[in-house]
Amino acid sequence: MERFLSQCAKFIYQKHQNELKDLCVVFPNRRAGVFFTHYLQKTVDGAVIGPNTTTINELMASYSSVQKGEKLQLISLLYDVFLKHTKTTETFDEFYFWGEILLADFNDIDRYLVNAKDLFTNVSDLKEIESVFDYLTDEQKKALEQFWGSMAVVDKKGFKEKYISIWNKLYPVYQDFKKQLADKQLAYPGMQDREVAENLDDEKKSFPYKKYYIVGLNALNACEKRFFKHLQSLGKAEFLWDYDVSYLNDQQNEAGHFLRTNLVEFPQPEDFKLDVTCFNHRKNMKMVAVSSVYGQAQQIPNFLDETKKSYKKEFDNTAIVLADESLLFSALGAVPANIDKVNVTMGYSVRNSVVYGFLMLLVTLLKNKRKEGDNFVVYYRYVTDVLNHQLLGDTASEAAKAYINQLKNYNRITVPLAEIDFSPLHKQIFTLPEKTADYSSYFLNVLAAFYGHLKDTEIDNAMLLELIYSIYQSIEKLKAVVDDVLSEQQREISEAVYFRLFSQYLGQVSVAFEGEPLSGMQVMGILETRCLDFENLIILGLNENKWPRKFTAPSFIPFNIRLGFGLPGIDEQDAMYAYYFYRLVQRAKNITATYSVVKEGIGTGELSRYGYQLQYDSMHKPEMLNLDFSFSNDPVEEIRIKSSKEVVAKLLANNSEDHPLSPSAINTYLNCKLKFYYQYVVRLPEPEEVKEEIDGVVFGNIFHDTLEELYKPYIGRVVEKSNIEKIQKDRVWLENEVTKQIAIHYLKKKLPLKGEIKLEGKTLLIFENAITYLRQLLKIDKEMAPFTVVSLEQRYKRWIQAGDNKICVGGMIDRVDRADGVTRVLDYKTGNVKTTRFKAVDELFERDAKEPKKEILQALIYSWGLATETNGAEIQAAIYPLRSLFAENFTAAVQMNYKDFFFDEVAEEFEEELAGLVSEIFSEDNEFAQTEHDKKCEYCAYRGICRRY
Repeated sequence: MERFLSQCAKFIYQKHQNELKDLCVVFPNRRAGVFFTHYLQKTVDGAVIGPNTTTINELMASYSSVQKGEKLQLISLLYDVFLKHTKTTETFDEFYFWGEILLADFNDIDRYLVNAKDLFTNVSDLKEIESVFDYLTDEQKKALEQFWGSMAVVDKKGFKEKYISIWNKLYPVYQDFKKQLADKQLAYPGMQDREVAENLDDEKKSFPYKKYYIVGLNALNACEKRFFKHLQSLGKAEFLWDYDVSYLNDQQNEAGHFLRTNLVEFPQPEDFKLDVTCFNHRKNMKMVAVSSVYGQAQQIPNFLDETKKSYKKEFDNTAIVLADESLLFSALGAVPANIDKVNVTMGYSVRNSVVYGFLMLLVTLLKNKRKEGDNFVVYYRYVTDVLNHQLLGDTASEAAKAYINQLKNYNRITVPLAEIDFSPLHKQIFTLPEKTADYSSYFLNVLAAFYGHLKDTEIDNAMLLELIYSIYQSIEKLKAVVDDVLSEQQREISEAVYFRLFSQYLGQVSVAFEGEPLSGMQVMGILETRCLDFENLIILGLNENKWPRKFTAPSFIPFNIRLGFGLPGIDEQDAMYAYYFYRLVQRAKNITATYSVVKEGIGTGELSRYGYQLQYDSMHKPEMLNLDFSFSNDPVEEIRIKSSKEVVAKLLANNSEDHPLSPSAINTYLNCKLKFYYQYVVRLPEPEEVKEEIDGVVFGNIFHDTLEELYKPYIGRVVEKSNIEKIQKDRVWLENEVTKQIAIHYLKKKLPLKGEIKLEGKTLLIFENAITYLRQLLKIDKEMAPFTVVSLEQRYKRWIQAGDNKICVGGMIDRVDRADGVTRVLDYKTGNVKTTRFKAVDELFERDAKEPKKEILQALIYSWGLATETNGAEIQAAIYPLRSLFAENFTAAVQMNYKDFFFDEVAEEFEEELAGLVSEIFSEDNEFAQTEHDKKCEYCAYRGICRRY
């Protein structure tokens, strides 16, 4: 197989052996020029001065007399012109997006030499198309008729009139905008090209080379065509096209769309003998479906193993082509170690770097800053994300960790940035600018500080330093543009527009890999493949949304109008990508393409249309395969821990009157024995984290302690209805008490409290909820008054014989009161209580029940603990579930078989069941096993150990 560029090099050398220096060879990209030069060097004998090589864009730009303007600068000028002609009320921020679209449309209009006045004309009568646009083809006229015909059916007083009124202003906007740019010696790319194309006869424009060889181009815009025709008229242009008759002669194949026209308008030399039947030569083709996006790279070793007989170390032998450029690093990681040289031609996008990721965290910081007094405060998570980033890993790390722990310990949701000054680097990062105009300087100072820090610490990471340097240069450029717009046009740039520009500028930055372009296996993107040929090709990401690319820029010009005036659209884009594909595979011998079958985001999970075309419309019939991954993960083993003398000894050592076995511990054991082991035997602490919302435990503490403060003056006294009414009326005292408890339990403030306690956001909602529940509880208490408060938040305990051991069982009872000779054990429940009824005592002690009645068991354990201190008084267990307080016919009493009961009715059976359970817990023969109901594990603090969730 002889490569296209090699044939071009031989042809040009044979025609111009002694005058190569008088030639200019024009390519679609620079990579093609590098390959061409190498082939030419292999062809020539001896030392010669070679031809000049350039790209079509560089050649056209070299003849322009105006300078290309920056996008922000251009859109700012366009806004002033648009405002002048349309009297719009839109702000610059609102206009910016539309400005980008208009600028792109003007760019297309100029590149395709469209008569803008005709394009923006309001055609009220369809017959005018025949007379006004007589230079259009029948197909173009039909497209225009379709558009204006569809506009005619729209309500004339509605959308149509509004749209056409703006449409009619676009030509004056276009005309005035270009005039202003010309006065400032500025232009957008299309305007540059049009200026060149329309002034080719200018005597000042010289074309010094004897011949201009136009090599391997495909889609040409009108400016390029006029430029080439001018060179052609001077007898200085020769055209070398690359194509194959298989798609050129097939009118249904879009790959030959542009070449069919180019070969007529710009015929190539008759003596340029190109083999145009390569596509139908025998090829080894495979299409491999992969059930993973990044897993596609794992086909690379298989492909290299299959093609090892034809593999050579030469630069044009084997290529990995990435239709999905995000696969770059997975592809490089999959290349076997025996491939000693790999040349990456794509460049590494900074968007994939840790530096870009860090800057995006700073962008979030800037977007969410809030001024309080003289300082900025920010939501804590935006701060901890920055502090935990790997770039700050070795800078005052202990101080940063201690600070993060402090945020957790004190539940600090908002953070004053002024207090983060662990190092000069930290101070630089967290000293935020107030004005958008200063954002660029802020980013530059942070990057400079990082660069200096890395240099000082002598960390050997050339790639990281190069990334910082490249990003710094891009932001410097952005700063210059923003500063120019601010000073020259007095235009204030909003935060939204600045960050849009920031993302665009950084999105264009890539860091080139060092390497020898003319050695080893090539790794490249779609556009880098133009004009290049390889014997072995593996294409990764040949999905329908990746090749062809589906993105088309938005346009103010409707589709049919674009079609009518010859402006490019989605069809032209598809034709370009079809040519890139067919041209790439036409000379290759071994071709493997992978595609992902995963459907996520905009990914369709479908093979590209080109894969199907090869399968059904070509002679090759590629083999369709699946890349299977064998997963042999062992199932998670069940965890069972045998008890022992040591375990029992630990439990006994932790049991005393000061530390009784609590109802919570008993419920934990019944719910999941293994969780009991972790929490009460091993005593593994639960991880601390900032509570963004007040969770159930914290809310419970706030509620319990507020009620304790309300009733504390009445301990040992009778509470009358009038006493409760007094509490209800003292709204300020009640609200202050709730605020105080929030400060203690959530904000972690110490008593005595100092300064104002400010509640906001979700904290304020919790405050309102607590007040609502408290008022309802007081209302219920008033209905049962008078009653005597026996105790509040007091610990009751009792010893029980459990096998050979005597165990202390007990806990803190929220409230014990007495009314009508009945002592109530009252438990407040702020969580979800499914029921306060049970049928039999033994069901309360069921091990690992799917829906345990833990609240009832807890209330009865309290009743059992209190029974020895009531001198035979009747004890009734009661529960106040907050979520049920507003229910009609609310009753607090725990019921057995739907009836109220007194504890002495079940005391004997209850103590027997409790003794059996406690004996089991403290038995050396016990086994701590996981719950069978893994739904319980969802919010368990130890789920990571069990690997259930």
